[in-house]
Amino acid sequence: MKKTTLLVSFILSVCALFAQTRSLQGKVTDEKGAPLGGVSVMLKGAKVGTQTNDAGTFTLNTTAAGTVELVFSYTGYKSITVSTDGKDVSVRLDKDANDLNDIVVVGYQTVRRKDLTGSVSSVGAKQLKDVPMNSAAQALAGRLAGVQITGTEGSPDAAVTIRVRGGGSITQDNSPLYIIDGIQVENGLNAISPQDIETIDVLKDASTTAIYGARGANGVVIITTKSGKNSNGKSVLSYNGFVGINKLARKLKVMNPYEFVTFQYERSRGNATDSTNFANNYGTTWDTLSNYKNAQAVDWQDQMFGRSAFNQTHNISLSGMGGGNVYNLSLTSNTEDAIMSGSRFDRKLASFKFEHTYSPAVKIGFNTRYNNTIVYGAGTSSVGSASTNNLRQAIRYRPLLVPGQNITDFDRSYLDETNGSSLALINPILLNDQSYRKSNTSIINLSGYVTITFTPFLSFKSTLGVDVNTQRKDSFDDSLTNNSRLNGSSLPMAAIATSKTVTLNNSNVFTFSNAKMKGAFHKHNEISWLLGQEIYQTRITGQNTLAKLFQNGISSTKALGNMNLGTFYTDATNYPASYQTDYHSASFFTSVNYSFDKKYLLTATVRADGSTKFGEELSKKWGYFPSASVAWRPLNEKFLEGLGKTFTDLKLRVSYGQSGNNRIADNLFRTLYASSTQYYLAGQQIASYASSTLANPDLKWERTISRNLGIDATVLKGRLQFSIDAYINTTKDLLVNVPIPPTSGYPYQVQNVGSTQNKGLELQVNATPLKTKDFSWTANFNISANKNVVKSLGGRQNYYLKNSGWALSSSPSDYIVRVGDAVGSIWGLQTDGFYQISDFDYNSGTGAYTLKSGVPDNTTLTAIAPKPGVLKFKDLSGPNGKPDGIVNDYDRTVIGVAQPKFLGGLNQQFSYKNFDLSVFVNYQFGNDVYNANKLEFTSAYTGDANMLAVMNNRWRNVDATGKTITDPAGLAELNKNATIWSPSTASNSFTVHSWAIENGSFVRISNITVGYTFADALLKKIKVSKARVYATVNNVALITGYSGYDPEVSVRRGNPETPGVDYSAYPRSRSYIVGINLSL
Repeated sequence: MKKTTLLVSFILSVCALFAQTRSLQGKVTDEKGAPLGGVSVMLKGAKVGTQTNDAGTFTLNTTAAGTVELVFSYTGYKSITVSTDGKDVSVRLDKDANDLNDIVVVGYQTVRRKDLTGSVSSVGAKQLKDVPMNSAAQALAGRLAGVQITGTEGSPDAAVTIRVRGGGSITQDNSPLYIIDGIQVENGLNAISPQDIETIDVLKDASTTAIYGARGANGVVIITTKSGKNSNGKSVLSYNGFVGINKLARKLKVMNPYEFVTFQYERSRGNATDSTNFANNYGTTWDTLSNYKNAQAVDWQDQMFGRSAFNQTHNISLSGMGGGNVYNLSLTSNTEDAIMSGSRFDRKLASFKFEHTYSPAVKIGFNTRYNNTIVYGAGTSSVGSASTNNLRQAIRYRPLLVPGQNITDFDRSYLDETNGSSLALINPILLNDQSYRKSNTSIINLSGYVTITFTPFLSFKSTLGVDVNTQRKDSFDDSLTNNSRLNGSSLPMAAIATSKTVTLNNSNVFTFSNAKMKGAFHKHNEISWLLGQEIYQTRITGQNTLAKLFQNGISSTKALGNMNLGTFYTDATNYPASYQTDYHSASFFTSVNYSFDKKYLLTATVRADGSTKFGEELSKKWGYFPSASVAWRPLNEKFLEGLGKTFTDLKLRVSYGQSGNNRIADNLFRTLYASSTQYYLAGQQIASYASSTLANPDLKWERTISRNLGIDATVLKGRLQFSIDAYINTTKDLLVNVPIPPTSGYPYQVQNVGSTQNKGLELQVNATPLKTKDFSWTANFNISANKNVVKSLGGRQNYYLKNSGWALSSSPSDYIVRVGDAVGSIWGLQTDGFYQISDFDYNSGTGAYTLKSGVPDNTTLTAIAPKPGVLKFKDLSGPNGKPDGIVNDYDRTVIGVAQPKFLGGLNQQFSYKNFDLSVFVNYQFGNDVYNANKLEFTSAYTGDANMLAVMNNRWRNVDATGKTITDPAGLAELNKNATIWSPSTASNSFTVHSWAIENGSFVRISNITVGYTFADALLKKIKVSKARVYATVNNVALITGYSGYDPEVSVRRGNPETPGVDYSAYPRSRSYIVGINLSL
């Protein structure tokens, strides 16, 4: 009996042992069949669970026998319960259109989207995966409601401006605050690889930004980078790479050789200098012009920007989770041979994110990022003068070669020195080869944190970050460049500019939450509270050096490495120059979140900031920024249960708050001194300094007051979700240069007197229009409208003028900041076509044309006496406010506004079995572009210069036989089909007028991607867990009426008062890309 009992016990023990080691296995995929990593797999009714790895597979050990139920859940997807008797399971999770459980990062904490009381726009890695770009900022354009992202031009390193709800400042920086993994950084989207981004949350209203106080007025962009995911203790190695070519997307139409030479003949009539040049270059008679009909044209745009530029990006990451450690290592290499000859972009990035759970109460982590970007090539930017850029040369240089000239030859006889060296035309290829530019930027971000959980209700987190940004810019101009001939005595010259910015950021935050407390009160009342302190310090140092008069033939490498071989240049302001700027701030903040029965939500915050950018008085040095927001979820009300038949979720939000702008110049409250006249004492040259600004110790913060009303709703059982926001942002105490009495010795003083207002509407829609077993279609649409207006500039002025600075220094101001108008209002004359014969009395005896009484006279502005065919402007006003027959400064008016009326985007994703397709379109309407290129490229001021093809329809005075026509009847017959004036040869022909202001509205098919994910059965054979190949076209098509290269442009990006200028912008390219994603 005893033996029998022992035998039974042994058998039962063995059975129990087998029960303990039972393993359940399977794989989880998304709607497209792609593996889902990080999915929670729980045994229903027990506390046993695991997560899927990056390959989507899982192993769950359990003692449960027979058929069990597994619960699969993942953020952003609908949970599902599956029964299994022990066999491998295959589970597909469907996207949850609500995304209400998504985690959003706001103000030193995270919340579920359904608990938000403020306005936040978000985009995640899943949305960015279909956009193989090297610029995270450009990949976001059109994807976030209320966020305007503008690429200033088409170069690989082009600056990108981001404006959240318009931006409120007039004279200061309107850029948002960037936070990467809890640490403030400058230009955050440029410092990080798109492949490393997990989520981007943009905080838009004061209820979410006020906790950042003085840094939050322009919005906050919070970037969370990827972390390691559960991989059953194994590391996951992934590769994401793509290669492609870039091609010039669009060209400007210019005159062909015959059209060009014909105009040069017309221009030479009656001008001895032009006649001599024409005879030397093209022949002496009209009859010889026909030879140029078959002349070989040289397309300088193709020569300069037409190459097929190879680009490649490779990203390798190693991630994992286990043993209390979570880690992600990422290495990225971007190289791009830009479309412009001699240009190249090379970027190397590395990041390592690590977190260790030391104990249930202590967690530590650190993040390390390194970014080195090297850019070669002069681009199209101006060097030494506004008109010496490469794009100008490519358009204006003659479209043919003279006898004996090769395509790279320098033709000195072609220079028209009478127009000044800055306007001289040089062979574009030679000019590009004679210039050397290199920019080397290194960014190191180091941060660490420790989190201590004292109790389940109270925790503390301390974060310390250091950001080091170093930059060196080298430039070399050989003897034939415009810059050398204009500023360097036609000898080589070299310049080196270095800068270094070191930033220290430390925050300490206590957080309390009753979420884990038990009891009736805590069940109905959820409370979280945080209290924090932060310090922020920045030091900027730099040095500029310029050397001239190097010997001819010296290389750029030798000159830049041996600056002493030239003569160091000194002046009163720029060279040599060394500088240092220090900025410090201290902050205290607190925030409370309250929820009653998940129906009524309240958030309240307040922050106090002290800054060294303001005076010594505490009332000026410190700013206080409060906010409050409430939300109501009607579906949780019993008396509104009927709404549940229509809505899956519904939330109403309202918020009010204040935030500040500390992105202002340093030392504005102090008297500043600048180098002045030098004098000699005892035979020595002595430098002197004079006061350049009048101190204002009363300066204080620029402050934005934000009011927001929002609705979040989900209908059609989760297949359609939308958010609507209406807002009014009023920015006060703006820093403006205010005129002061001349007796002070200063023309202006910076004062807090300005105010602006931005008000608008935003709509974000997420939908799943169609979904079957094998096919799905999802769409994300957003549109936002913003109206900006200047409310006040102080009592002593209601407007001031600003010069964009693209053209000659003598050009008048072309922008106005005026009460009642939008910032970015373009100021100029209204075009009235050209003078007609009927505008004149003709004297057949003398051949003179006399302007009739009442017809406006342009002479004051154009320096050319009116005659048939000359550009004509409208006479709108005079000294007494009425038209006076003279066109002058009284007749200038607002002729355009650079701010768009509305903008947005539409992203559509399709999947069929293993295939996927995405199409992204962004758009912008109602803005004007100041096409300064068109002004210059249709001017005849520079001799022997080509022009845009639109001038082929010009008014002419030379007929088909080469005869100069002067009589009214002959001119009328000759020009009966003329649509544009005769090109001006006057020095001030760049005066801005409405013809150059164009509608900048556009619809851009920004991206099309087609992909294929390989089946698991095939991948298992080659031991690969995931593989996807794809092909992409970026900048597919552009629908616009704009005549320039691209309407999405703003080259005067450094000045918020003069946006929307298109002059010498680097042309945009279209890229064709193939890529692959692999996980092992």
